[in-house]
Amino acid sequence: MATILTSDPQGAPSNMTIQTSVLDPITLTDTNVVFQLPKTGVVDAGSFIQLAVKCQSGVDGELFFPIDTVIHGLIKNATLKIGNKVICTTQDYGHYKTMVRKFTTPESRSFIDMVKCGGTGSRFGADPTGRLEYRDLQLTHNATPTLSTAVIPDFIKPSSDDSTTPVFSVMLSDLFPMMLQRKLPLGYIKEHMYIDIEFNQQLVEADVGKICCRTQGTTGSPKISLSRDNIKFMFDSLYYDDEKMSQVASLAMSKDGLSMIFEDLILTSTSIPAVPAPATTKTEVVEREIACAGKTIRNLLMCERQSNQVHKFLGEYESRDTKIPSAVNYRINEQRVYDRDISESPRKLQEVSLAVGRTLMIPDQLYSYDSDTDKSVLGQAVNQQSTFVGKVEGHQCPAQGSNSYGTDTDVRGTSHYEGIDLTTSGSNVLGSGTKIGVKPIRLTKTYTRTADDYGARDLRIYAGVERFMTIRNGEVFVSA
Repeated sequence: MATILTSDPQGAPSNMTIQTSVLDPITLTDTNVVFQLPKTGVVDAGSFIQLAVKCQSGVDGELFFPIDTVIHGLIKNATLKIGNKVICTTQDYGHYKTMVRKFTTPESRSFIDMVKCGGTGSRFGADPTGRLEYRDLQLTHNATPTLSTAVIPDFIKPSSDDSTTPVFSVMLSDLFPMMLQRKLPLGYIKEHMYIDIEFNQQLVEADVGKICCRTQGTTGSPKISLSRDNIKFMFDSLYYDDEKMSQVASLAMSKDGLSMIFEDLILTSTSIPAVPAPATTKTEVVEREIACAGKTIRNLLMCERQSNQVHKFLGEYESRDTKIPSAVNYRINEQRVYDRDISESPRKLQEVSLAVGRTLMIPDQLYSYDSDTDKSVLGQAVNQQSTFVGKVEGHQCPAQGSNSYGTDTDVRGTSHYEGIDLTTSGSNVLGSGTKIGVKPIRLTKTYTRTADDYGARDLRIYAGVERFMTIRNGEVFVSA
């Protein structure tokens, strides 16, 4: 395949022209936006959708984006189409993006994402008592640590006016894993390419946390609406020298066609039922099938939250670890992956980092409760507090004590992600996934429930699937 259609470094310098166009939506409603891309050049993965939202009049400064998810929480599902063919889809995008952005460096998430998408929960330091605290919030330290405050900068909070509300961007490579590795030669495809975005809705009190959270004590309307005047698509089309463009054209119009492999996502959503409150501990074994039979899978990534709990400043997008770590195993093609189920947090962290190909870059306290639980007692009480104990946007974080597990202001264990690398090459590259037979992957999780951790949980499993696309005589053919 022509090297200009990959994201790998070019072997030699090459002349390239970039043409940028500002596109208006062809469809825009409160729940959906569709952009049609011109059939010119090679689409760049850095092309981005410009997004903004508004609060209701009179509540300016009282709503803020979840600090780990930011503007990404506005998007529910994203679909890339060519003509009437669906090329790739990202479902529950806010949950997925909250997870994968934590595998990038804190500096990138802070210095770039704060401006581009509103990120504020990326960097950490120590407060005067030695506890972990957010560095990108506006901090006020008090002699009594529980009275210290952390506030999100006003320029990131939505306003009620199109001209003053902050405007953010979401790149194509954020929306679709495919665009991280591949560029599409739109100039040699007969049909148009469409980007179809379905939005989350925040209309009433019960919706708080889907798009924005609220400052403690506010009583104004929680409704969020689109800033329609600010929704645009910044389309970058690339043009290379005649020799390279001719090479792509000859392949795309040839009998054999231009073929490429890319990554898509399949989401499996499931629930873990609650159990009766145990006196001390109780074991719960759960098995779930992952919908990927007959596919070639590169990795699995999982996030899991307490059902019906919405975090006060992380919104719906936390992934909460259990107080006593669960044990996990997989059965793939009739073989167990691990001889013994894995439960230790360091091993889980290693496995999920291998699945993504990068280290999960967050403090240990955000990954598990291992630092703050008492291993000498059966229920492993939370007997210390190593994170910020003040107020974030007025919401009081839990102070030291044994009854602070799983509260809606506790940040510990809220970035607990699990996963497994299924590439066979050991280098996490496309084309080396594991072929799954007629039986789906079976996930087994063993929970140790305690008197303060026995409720229902929501589990999302993202499977990275290898698919093939062929452009032949301008027509696009995509594997199942």
